[in-house]
Amino acid sequence: MAAAPKSLADAKEQPPWYPGALLEVPCDTSSFESGLPSPWGRVYGWSVIDALQPGWWQGPHEGIWGDWPTEVGHVEILSQGVSGITVLVDDAFVAHLYPFQTGKDVSNLALFEPWRTSLDGAPLLLPIAGMKNQHGDQIAVFPRHQAVEPSDAVPRAHELVNTLARIHAALVPHATPNTERRWNERLKAVEDQLKTTTLWRAPHTKHVVGLPPVNAHLGCFADVEGGGLVVVPQPRPLVDHLLAPEERLPGVATVAMLEQLLSLEDVFATTAERREFYERWGAVVPSGWTSPSTLSTANGGVWIWRYHAMLLMLAEAKAFGHKERVKQCDRWLFDVSRIQARLGELRTVHAVRRGGLWVAVIAAVFGSPAVQLPTVVGSLAVSLVAHTVHQRRMPPPF
Repeated sequence: MAAAPKSLADAKEQPPWYPGALLEVPCDTSSFESGLPSPWGRVYGWSVIDALQPGWWQGPHEGIWGDWPTEVGHVEILSQGVSGITVLVDDAFVAHLYPFQTGKDVSNLALFEPWRTSLDGAPLLLPIAGMKNQHGDQIAVFPRHQAVEPSDAVPRAHELVNTLARIHAALVPHATPNTERRWNERLKAVEDQLKTTTLWRAPHTKHVVGLPPVNAHLGCFADVEGGGLVVVPQPRPLVDHLLAPEERLPGVATVAMLEQLLSLEDVFATTAERREFYERWGAVVPSGWTSPSTLSTANGGVWIWRYHAMLLMLAEAKAFGHKERVKQCDRWLFDVSRIQARLGELRTVHAVRRGGLWVAVIAAVFGSPAVQLPTVVGSLAVSLVAHTVHQRRMPPPF
């Protein structure tokens, strides 16, 4: 992550949290509260610059919750990223300032008692205070911690996914049933706005369940003294908020996003390494989440969530003007057409497989003795060949 300026006024270019390519107007925080129009919907924010002054923290503000620091004498910018600005408050707290509001995912983890209780002991650093308005979280205040830079997180891929797995396992009691229709509608909404040439839907199995959102990416990890690696919860990404309806996603969606980000850093040299990455996650979460049926590409498996992640990565790259990342995403999506063509062929093969079984059953029950045996044997043989072709031609899950 690039070094942050000491103040926003020192920055010669637009800050990294400002989607200039999407909004197409200069960054002016005084206009955020009334909302900024964009092709993907109105973007609401607040004048985050005010919170960079120590005196601001001592004044009364609407929407404050938790153990809010009041006697603040020093505020220092630590970094800036897509989600906003990270500041050190009086050498005691690390506060995340979110210029644009995208929901209350961060504060809900700390304020909703059942979730907070389940997460007790999980490697998730919960905020101790914050500020929010009707549009979502504005500030989240955490105990002081040492953030892991994305470049340092990349070599720790297995440790990262194991940390996510432990959080997902802790949230199992709050899982919601498969909502494949809404998940597929999310995909359609993103595809429509991005005007991609790819269309992909998945049936999913009953083991694919929704979880309370813990948004994670390469820059969300931290080392806590005596506690090891933890996730610092992030707000819902701005492009996700603008493009798709809010929905609980399965844990594999978060893992797939992390895997795709790591893939762009050339972490996985072979399919075996990518498989091991998911197996590390599967060893901690319920076994049904990584069963052969759940991971089957015919049911969506990992591939549909990798596709979902790449669409959102493409949207973010376009919104923030990251041209090289746009090219990387487009190249990946170009290959999706090959997988979709293969799945289309396999649907035909599956129909032949199923049809052969039905013909065999009908012939066995209603066929005349003269044609019964040949028909049954022939139909079963056709079904067996179709089954073999289906198994061999199915795109592997990793």
